[in-house]
Amino acid sequence: MADPLRIAVVSTPRAGNTWVRHLLGTAYQVPHFARHVLSDDDWAGLPPEVVLQIHWRREPAFEAKLAEHGFRVVTVARHPLDVLVSILHFCIYESESEHWLGGAGGSEADIYAAMPRSRSFVEYAAGPRAAELLAVTPDWWGRPGVLGVRYEDCVRAAEAELARLEAAFGPVRGGSRAAAVEACSLARLRRAATNSHFWQGQPGLWRHLLPAAEANEIAVALAPVVRALDYTCDPDLALDARTADGNWVRLVGDEIKQALRRSMEAHRAELKARQDRIDEVERHCGELEARLRESVTLSGPLARAVKRLWNRHPRAAGIVRRALGKGAQTRDTRHETRE
Repeated sequence: MADPLRIAVVSTPRAGNTWVRHLLGTAYQVPHFARHVLSDDDWAGLPPEVVLQIHWRREPAFEAKLAEHGFRVVTVARHPLDVLVSILHFCIYESESEHWLGGAGGSEADIYAAMPRSRSFVEYAAGPRAAELLAVTPDWWGRPGVLGVRYEDCVRAAEAELARLEAAFGPVRGGSRAAAVEACSLARLRRAATNSHFWQGQPGLWRHLLPAAEANEIAVALAPVVRALDYTCDPDLALDARTADGNWVRLVGDEIKQALRRSMEAHRAELKARQDRIDEVERHCGELEARLRESVTLSGPLARAVKRLWNRHPRAAGIVRRALGKGAQTRDTRHETRE
């Protein structure tokens, strides 16, 4: 009998981890989820078969946990400059990045709402926080027993990449590779995301957003990562600052306008639903007032219902008080209703 399928996707954040995790979970029909950290109880409570996504450096204690619980590791590589641009975009919508690697090297606070050419982003990209995040995939890349996946290859030929993974994990279950790839297309995942998790999905996007001066300054700091993952830094020499800024505004500005529009529509719907509930309560209160006018003394269940109404709906209490002010009293053989 084959061992239970347990896969850990362990890579740099924003390298395509979530996409690969969805693809593997769907292809092999097993639960899949992401975690920032795992306690001993969390490890013990994992499903028998699972695809786990986590960002963590290659440390002996963590490797031991993976081995103890029967996990095989998949790591995802993506061009470091594309990763950094994706982090910059992700920060607009999601603050959870502060939990990546337990906050090692700092946070993304200084680049919230920054632009790719800004000094704050360039300094972040060349600084200790980016170095910690970008070191995760190189830690695992090429290690014995670790399966490496390139984001760019998944975009170019996802079905072929899944076929390559089948050699390690066995045939996909309950369908075809093509069906799994279609179910996990970036366009489909993007529609279901609530935090703009699946953005452009375009390899080399950084070349439209970082002119040569900024790209080369960052690349110097990232040279070990670029070499370890066999990428190159080849900025578009024709890209000027104004065009780069315009490209970012076009990509992000329209998206933010759409997000704000959706948020406003949701807020209006919530306000309408709240007003509908108020109208419903007032309608019931009106019916109750009419019943109170017909009876001077209330007892038993009706009296208790009035008391509950007072406690839960202060606006309704005013209507009841006005009705009772005309001489009605409510009494229960065991309780009295009081203002």
